[in-house]
Parts: sequence; structure tokens; C-alpha cells
Amino acid sequence: MNGKRIVAIGAHPDDIEFGCGAFLLDAVDKGALVTLVVLSKGEAGTQGDGSTREVEAQYAATLLGATLHFVDAGGDTGIRANLDTTLTLAKEIRRLKPDILLAPTGHLNQHPDHREANVLVRDAHRLARYGKTPGLEDQAPHTAQLLLFYEISSGGNEGDGLNSILVDVSSHVDRWKELMQCHASQVKNMDYIDLQLSRARVYGIQVGVHSAQRLFSESPLLAGSSEDLSNFKSQRF
Repeated sequence: MNGKRIVAIGAHPDDIEFGCGAFLLDAVDKGALVTLVVLSKGEAGTQGDGSTREVEAQYAATLLGATLHFVDAGGDTGIRANLDTTLTLAKEIRRLKPDILLAPTGHLNQHPDHREANVLVRDAHRLARYGKTPGLEDQAPHTAQLLLFYEISSGGNEGDGLNSILVDVSSHVDRWKELMQCHASQVKNMDYIDLQLSRARVYGIQVGVHSAQRLFSESPLLAGSSEDLSNFKSQRF
């Protein structure tokens, strides 16, 4: 991870921290350079307003040790995977040149902004690597090494058709909780933190560690050698 560039993209200011915050804490500790790209300021949320949530997001980014960017993708509840927004995001990918790109899963039973963000990142990831994409001629193509997806909501089919990856985050649970607590306007009336911690505990039990965070890959992943494979662990039950 040392020197690897990670770009995590979320629809709302708290999505990334809740969905893959523990993984990012581990990556930063191991030398990764993390950028958070948020597609709205959560201005349509039941709790808080855009200004409050922007401050909370910056607080979380500082605690994580990441850089934060907001990209206008139509506003909260207005995010749509149209061509203009896809090109805007593809430009960000070419500018930031990530080795690892993270996006929310795209299952149907969740906030539509999450689903649209999934499609946006998938399409932008492709257009960013195509050499002659109209509208991107002023930037060199870029291909991310990995495109991975993280869970936000508790929908039951988010991993359908994807390859599941469990990452041991046991040593980061306390800091992850602090990271999620940065979004105070969103957690004061709902048990979002307990939901994520409980989910991570269940995943951890499955593979014999305290807590794990689940990511997904659309394509098979390559182990560089038998040495890499020797460090993998499979589900215990």
C-alpha cells in the first residue's frame, strides 16, 4: 500500500466513512494516499444541512488523513448517471490517477443516489481509460489497477454477481467508530454506527478475526504468486 493512490467516491458526505472507513484507515496506516470524492453535500437529508455536513466531512477527512473534494453531480437526490456527469467524474479519475478506485455497490434496494453513483463510477472508470474519449482529449488516459465496491445500506443482494473480499480491520475498530462519529448530524437519532460495527463483527467471526469489512470486485482478482495466496484465509463456517 505504500505510495498507492486510492480514490473513494461516495454520493453523500458520510457514505465512504461508513462503507469502507476501516479499510481506508488501514490503507493510510500502510502508506496509501487517499482522496475522498463526494458527489453531493447531503443537503436533502432529514438531519443537518449542506453546510453542516460539509464541515463534518472535512473533519472526517482530516481524522482519516485524506484529501476531500466535492464534485457537483446534481445534488442530493438528484444524482444521475448521465453523460455530462460521467465525463466530469472521468476527468477527476484522470486527474487523480488512482491505483485503487472505490464506489458503492449498485443493488436496487437502497437510496437511488447510491445506485446512480455506482453506475457513474463504473462508466467513468471505463471512459477514463479509453484514449479517444470525446470531451477528455486534454488529459492523458488512466486505468486504475482495481475497481472495488463497498456496502452502505443493509440490502440483501448487494453482492450478487460480485466477488466478495473480507479485509481484517480488527485493529481499527475504535478509530473507525470515531471516524463515523464525525458525522454527528447523521448518527444522533439513528443506530448507523451500531449497524456497521455489528456487520463487521459478523464478517470477522466468519473468518476467525474480531472484525472485517467487506469489499467486492466485479472481476476475478489475481494473486501475484503462491506467496500472496498463502496469506489468504477462507470462511470458517
